Amino acid sequence: MSELSSNQLSAFWFAIFSKPRRELEAVEHLERQAFTIFLPRVRSRRRLRGQWRDIVEPMFPRYLFLRAVPGQDDLRPIRSTRGVIGLVRFGGDPRPVPETVIAELRRLCAGGDGVLELPTPLVAGSRVRILEGPFAGYEGDLLSQNGKRRALVLLELLGRANAVELPLDVLAPASC
Repeated sequence: MSELSSNQLSAFWFAIFSKPRRELEAVEHLERQAFTIFLPRVRSRRRLRGQWRDIVEPMFPRYLFLRAVPGQDDLRPIRSTRGVIGLVRFGGDPRPVPETVIAELRRLCAGGDGVLELPTPLVAGSRVRILEGPFAGYEGDLLSQNGKRRALVLLELLGRANAVELPLDVLAPASC
């Protein structure tokens, strides 16, 4: 039993470099080879084909992490795994990623689906620009947001300040 404990203690995380946009394929094939894999992902809102959508993508495009015991786990098949280019190497040798880095990434991605939720960049009091709708092109001050993806914006219209409720999807931080 002490032998198993010493093997667990000598396991390290290594960075894997994947082919472009093939991180999930690399994860699938590496897991089939019984490796422990960690792919930190982040959810953000992006405008795609004219609509705002929640997108989940790798936090570090083309990189994922693999846990292995050097000398015990055979790392040679990694290079020929589908979706993988190879181990990240320094001076020709793979170098472990510090355990503290992986622990912090895992803590950040500890949500229900293992995805980091990025906060909205809009905060009350900030200047915002309206991207579409009848007020497209106007700028105003963000007064507040509610949980229903809507915001109250103070706009200067017809010579006076008016509070207008708008979807968060049509707002962006104003250029300074």
